[in-house]
Amino acid sequence: MNKTYYNLNANEQKLHKFSILSSTLLYGSLFGYSINKDIFYIWLIMMLCGGISLLYTKKWIRTEIRAKVMTNIIVLTVLLDVWIVSDFIAVPMLIKQLVFLIVFCIFGYKYFRLLYEGKLAVKDGIVI
Repeated sequence: MNKTYYNLNANEQKLHKFSILSSTLLYGSLFGYSINKDIFYIWLIMMLCGGISLLYTKKWIRTEIRAKVMTNIIVLTVLLDVWIVSDFIAVPMLIKQLVFLIVFCIFGYKYFRLLYEGKLAVKDGIVI
């Protein structure tokens, strides 16, 4: 049986909502910076809000895999940040954006697959 959003328990639904919010703010601001570098401070504020949202999201991830998931997210964010922002990588911006979107889609697919399989979120009533 395939799970839908409405088949998830309350903690899985909260994790789903906040994961989408934090990844939109984090990675959307990176992608936006690659399109328009003139409004740097707007993208920086969005990224900061995404980081705060990510810290809030952390409490709905199971404790036994929390460190691994958060480390993967942080490493991915830093690598994509260096990839998009750095000027010393001599690759056209269109190629950088394409690689960014491919990596982001692969990571998002794996993350949400874990969520919908029930391996990512804490059980009901056990939020730390």
